[in-house]
Amino acid sequence: MKRVLILANNCLSDTNANGRTLANMLSGYPKDCLAQFSLQAENPDFECCENYFSISDSEALRAFVKGTKVGRRLKKQELRGKPEAGTERKRARTPLTMLLRNLVWNSGRWKKGGFCAFVRAFAPEVILLQAGDCAFLLRLARKLSKEYHIPLVIYNSEGYYFKNYDYFRARGLAHFCYPLFRLQFCRQFRRTMRAASYAVYNCDALQKAYAAAFSTPSAVIYTATRLRPCKKRVENPLPRISYYGNLGVGRHEALLTAARTLRELAEDCCIDVYGKAPSEEIEQALKECRQIRFHGFVSYAQVQDGMRESDILLHIESFDDFYREDSKYAFSTKIADSLACGSCFLLFAPQEFACAQYLRENEAAYVVSDLPTLEQTLDRLLHAPEARERYIANALRLVEKNHSPETNAARFARILNDVKTEEKT
Repeated sequence: MKRVLILANNCLSDTNANGRTLANMLSGYPKDCLAQFSLQAENPDFECCENYFSISDSEALRAFVKGTKVGRRLKKQELRGKPEAGTERKRARTPLTMLLRNLVWNSGRWKKGGFCAFVRAFAPEVILLQAGDCAFLLRLARKLSKEYHIPLVIYNSEGYYFKNYDYFRARGLAHFCYPLFRLQFCRQFRRTMRAASYAVYNCDALQKAYAAAFSTPSAVIYTATRLRPCKKRVENPLPRISYYGNLGVGRHEALLTAARTLRELAEDCCIDVYGKAPSEEIEQALKECRQIRFHGFVSYAQVQDGMRESDILLHIESFDDFYREDSKYAFSTKIADSLACGSCFLLFAPQEFACAQYLRENEAAYVVSDLPTLEQTLDRLLHAPEARERYIANALRLVEKNHSPETNAARFARILNDVKTEEKT
C-alpha cells in the first residue's frame, strides 16, 4: 500500500463531520502508511492514523510575526480528555481575513518548526488533499506533489469554485475584498486541479458540476456509515421527532417553520433538536419555540442512539434565496446515518438541492419542498404509523449500495494505489 500524506483543515476524527468522513474512507488502510498535516487538532482518530502533525492559524501567525518555530506531533496521551469538536464558537471569517490568512501561510515561515522534517521522514507516495476554500492548502498540496514527484488526489465535497458572490456575507471593506479573494482562490484551484491526477466527490451533482469545468479524472464515493437499525424499537407514547446536525446556513429558519406546521397538527408533539447553534440569537429563538426542545451539542455516540430511537427523523435545508444558491450542492454527512438508522426519514429542502435529488431518485425518504406538502406529510406520519415504514427498506438497500464503509474504503484505497503521476503540460 502506498504511503499517503493527507492535507486537511480538520484532522481525522470520529467526532468532527469532515474528519469522520475521511477517516471512514480510509478505514482499514495500514496505519503506518498514513500521515496527516492539519490546521485543527480536535480529537484525532488514533485508531485510523497515528502520525499527525498540526499547526494552527494562531501558531502560523506567531511564526510570521515573531519567527517562532511552530508545529507539533499529536500524541494520544497528551490529548486525552480534550473537549469534543464543536463545543467552542469560532470567529467569523471574511474575505479580508482569508486574504490575510493566505498571506501568513504562503510566507512559509511556519515550516521551520518541523513540518519539512515530518514530511521527509514519512516519504509520501501520494498526496491526498481534502479541498476547502483555503487557497494556501491548494498551493501546498500542489508544491509537495511536484517536489516529491508523486500523484495528487483531491477529495472535494464543496462547490466553492462556483461561488461568484460573497458567501461570507461580509460588510464594509471586507465585502469589497471578495473579488480579490475569489481571484486568488480560483487561480490556485485551477492550477491544483490541472496538477491533480484524480478527484473524488461526495455526490453526483458535485461531480457533474466540476466535470463541466475540468477534465481531471474523477469518481463519486458517498459518505459511509456504520450505523445499523435497532433490533427492537422502543414504543414512544407520542411520535418522537428529532433533528440532528448543524443549525447554521439558515437551517434554523426552516426548522422553526416545520415546528409551526407541527403545532397546527398536534400541539403535544415536539421536535427534539440536537446541534450547536451558531449564535446566541438563534439558540434563543429555538428555545422560545413551544414545539422545539433544544438540547444543544451532543456526542456522535448520542446522535447515533437518538437517530435509531426516533419515530421520525427530520433533516432540513434552508429556503432562503441566498442559501438556495449557496447550499445547492449540500450533501450533509448525516444523510448516510439517517438512511441507515431504520427510522422514518423526512427531508424538508428545496427540490434542486443535491440531497433532495438523490433521495427522491432512489425513493429512500419522504422529500418535501413546500409548506402544503410538508403539512400533508407530517399529518400522515403522525396519525398513520404504518406510513413511516414506506421508504425504510429502500433506504437500507441504498446504504448497502452506496454507503457501505467496507466497499467505499476499498474503492478509495484502489484509487490511491492505482493513481499515477501525470505529466502536465
